[in-house]
Amino acid sequence: MATTKCNVSFQIRYTSSIPSTGATALLKYRIKNSGSSYAQYAITSVPNNGGTINIPGFQASGEYEYILDVTANGVTDQQTGFFQVGECSPPFCEVPTIKNLYLENNYQLVMDYLVDENNLETPEYQIATDAGFTKIIHFKVGFTYEQIEHIDMSGGNIPETTSLYFRARKHCIPAGISDWSDVKTIRSGKRNSYVFEDAYCVSDAFKSPTDSEAMGASICWTDRNPFLKALRLSTPVPQTGSFIYLIDDVDPAKPAIPGNLQSFDQGGTPNIGFNERGIRWIRFGNHNPEIIYNVDPKTGQILEISSYCTS
Repeated sequence: MATTKCNVSFQIRYTSSIPSTGATALLKYRIKNSGSSYAQYAITSVPNNGGTINIPGFQASGEYEYILDVTANGVTDQQTGFFQVGECSPPFCEVPTIKNLYLENNYQLVMDYLVDENNLETPEYQIATDAGFTKIIHFKVGFTYEQIEHIDMSGGNIPETTSLYFRARKHCIPAGISDWSDVKTIRSGKRNSYVFEDAYCVSDAFKSPTDSEAMGASICWTDRNPFLKALRLSTPVPQTGSFIYLIDDVDPAKPAIPGNLQSFDQGGTPNIGFNERGIRWIRFGNHNPEIIYNVDPKTGQILEISSYCTS
C-alpha cells in the first residue's frame, strides 16, 4: 500500500563575501538513524531572498537528518541538521491511471487501472461515447477496488462497434476527490450469438412453468412439447448470465424482450403472453435438460436455476 504523499517546503538563506550571480544546492536526506542511503534532491537555482523551495511527492512522516550543500561562485558550503515531517494535511488524493483497455471474447470490456489504495474510499469511473463526456452511458462508484475491472454489460446500454471513452478518479478519506485520469478510448466489440433449436420457453403470463392443468402442457414434457422454440444465446452454452435473442437473421440480433416476441405468441394457449410480458422460464432439451432457469422478462437474461424437472 502506498504511503501518504506530501509536498515538503523550506527556505535557503545565504550570504556571499563577493557579488553572486546565483547559487545551486543539493539536499540529501534520510530517516534519522536509519542507516539507509540518502535520497537526493537537486536545486538548480536557489531562490533569491529566501524564496520557498518545494520537494514534491515526499513519502512517509517522521524525523529526518539532512545534508545541504550550497554552491555559489564556485565555492560550496555545507550544513547538516534535522527536520520533522508530520501527516499531510490534507492528505494527497492521487489521480488513478488507466493502464489498458481490452476486449475479452471479442465483446466483454475490461479495464486495467491503478488506484492508490491509501486513504481510498472508493474508485469511480465513467464511460461515454464522446471525449467530452457529455454522453455518459455507464458509470460506477461505491465499490471495492480491484485492478482488473470487468465492465457490467448486462444493462444493454453499451453499444456495439462504437468508440468508447473511459476516465477514472479516486474518492479519498478525508481529502475529497482527485482529478479525473487521462482519457483512454477503445472500440467496443460485437456480441456473438449462438443458435439453439431445443429451447422450451414459458411466458410471464403464468405462475409456474410446470402447471399442466393451467397451461395444458409443462415445460418438462419431452414429447410434442408446444413450448419448443428456436432462438439465439449470447454464450456458446446455456448458463446464468446468457442473453436470449430471436432467431431472426438480422444485425444486430433482436433481444427476446416484450415487443419483439410476436412470433412466440402463436397457436393460442399455452403460447400466450410472450410479446406483452416476456419470457419467464426456459429449459434446453440437449443441455442439462433437467434444469429450469429463471429469466428476467424485461431484459431476456437467464438468471439463476429455478427448479428441476423430475422423471
